Amino acid sequence: MTFDNRKIGLYGTAGVLVAALIIAGIVFSGLRLPTFIPNTGTLIIKLTDAPANITHLNVTITNVSVQRVEDDTETWVDLPFVDGVSSVSLDLLELQNITKDLSVADIPSGNYTKIRLGIGEANVTYAEGGWAPVNVPSGKIDVIVRFEIEGGEVRTLLIDMWLDWIAISKSGNLRPVLKATPTIIS
Repeated sequence: MTFDNRKIGLYGTAGVLVAALIIAGIVFSGLRLPTFIPNTGTLIIKLTDAPANITHLNVTITNVSVQRVEDDTETWVDLPFVDGVSSVSLDLLELQNITKDLSVADIPSGNYTKIRLGIGEANVTYAEGGWAPVNVPSGKIDVIVRFEIEGGEVRTLLIDMWLDWIAISKSGNLRPVLKATPTIIS
C-alpha cells in the first residue's frame, strides 16, 4: 500500500485550516460559553461617625437585618455579626475617621431597600459632664438605602451617623440621623 505524501500533507493542512476557521468564527461571533453565576452575593456593613458635642455614645446593637423586595413582597433577611457574636457593644464616637465591620454575609441576589439595626442598651456622656441612659422607643433604627446584590458580587454599605443632627429628648429618646452609602467592591 503506497501513500501519496503530497495528498496526506494537503489534507492535513486543509484540516488544520478548517479547525482554525471554526475557532476564529466562535471567538469573533461573540458566542459566550455558559458560566456559573452564583445565586448569592456578599454584603459587608460598616459603621462610622462624625464628631459632636458629646464624648461617648455607647450602644448595644442586638441584630442587623436587610429588607429584600421581590415581586412587591418585602422580606427581612437577618445577618450575622462579624465573629459570630450575638450582639455588638461599642462607643460610636470611637469610630471617628475609622470604620468597624458589623456584618459580612452572603445574601440572596436581589433588590434591597432598608437596613434595620436592633438597639438594646444605650447611653450618652456629654462634653460638659454627666451621662444619661438613652433609648430608641421602637428598639430599632431603620436606614433607608436602595441597593442591588448580583450573584458573585461584593457590596459594602457604610452607615454614617451624623452626630451633629442627633436628637436626645428630655425623656431620653435617641433619634440619630443615619445615611448609608453603597459601593461595589467587585
